[in-house]
Amino acid sequence: MRRMTGNQLIKRYSAGDRDFTGANLHGASLQAIDLNGAILRWANLSAANLYGADLSGAKLDGADLSETDLRRADLSAAILDNANLTGAQVSREQLAHAASLQDAIIPDKLAPTDAEQDLAGVHLAGANLSGQDLTRADLTGADLRGANLRRVKLDGGDLKGADLQEADLREADLERAQLEGANLGWVNLGSANLREADLQAANLRGADLFLADLRQANLRMASLRRADLRGADLRGANLRKVNLRGADLRMEANLQDADLRGASLGSARLESANLCEADLREVNFGGARLDRADLSGADLRGAKVSPRQLAQARSLRDVIMPDGTTKD
Repeated sequence: MRRMTGNQLIKRYSAGDRDFTGANLHGASLQAIDLNGAILRWANLSAANLYGADLSGAKLDGADLSETDLRRADLSAAILDNANLTGAQVSREQLAHAASLQDAIIPDKLAPTDAEQDLAGVHLAGANLSGQDLTRADLTGADLRGANLRRVKLDGGDLKGADLQEADLREADLERAQLEGANLGWVNLGSANLREADLQAANLRGADLFLADLRQANLRMASLRRADLRGADLRGANLRKVNLRGADLRMEANLQDADLRGASLGSARLESANLCEADLREVNFGGARLDRADLSGADLRGAKVSPRQLAQARSLRDVIMPDGTTKD
């Protein structure tokens, strides 16, 4: 069998070639690849990563697919006669959509169906999963760096410890998702739904959270340094001991009733932000801009904030001042 790299396969397929009979693609990284109608008879695809690949109508008769990751791959109308699927990660539901499985070697243990979505530790760096339904998926420790996850449904998903650095999650649904300790550095979460998500100790440095919904989210001890939170909704969020140094919370970011005890807001942009009834005890406002911010009813006991900064706020009605006195 002739050895072929994943990139060579992609280039040839894009150029119109469809016949890859006998190709040796052992261990190739082919996640989310489009191989619709490809001829891969007797090809060696053992231990390859074909997660999310489009293999609809592909001719895979006699192919070696042992130990291959075929989770979420489209096998509809595919021919798998005499194929070796020993140890492959593939579900009964997927195989049911194949055109033919005559004399194929089926795995003793089939992978969970899409409804169960066990994707722990999967390697999908740079993959295009835009619009996919990954509701309640287990993606703990997954590598999703630079992946296209725009408008993906990950509500209730488990992404603890996952690496999503520089991924595109614009308009994604992450409501109640578990993201503790996840790496979300420089990720794009513009207009994403993160309501009640658990982001404790997550790295969100430089993240784009423009107009994101973070109501009741748990961001305790997370790093949001230099994050873009313009217009974000953080009502009732747990922001205790969070690092918001240099963060941008302009455009009326809403932090009403948020718990920011012990947070660092040094050099943060809080112009016109809504901090009504927020718990701001022991917060460090060093260098922060509070111009036109609404601090009505906020608790500032022990906060490090200057009279000059407070003088720029739009409202200090019923504020508990750093020395414990109440502002009329």
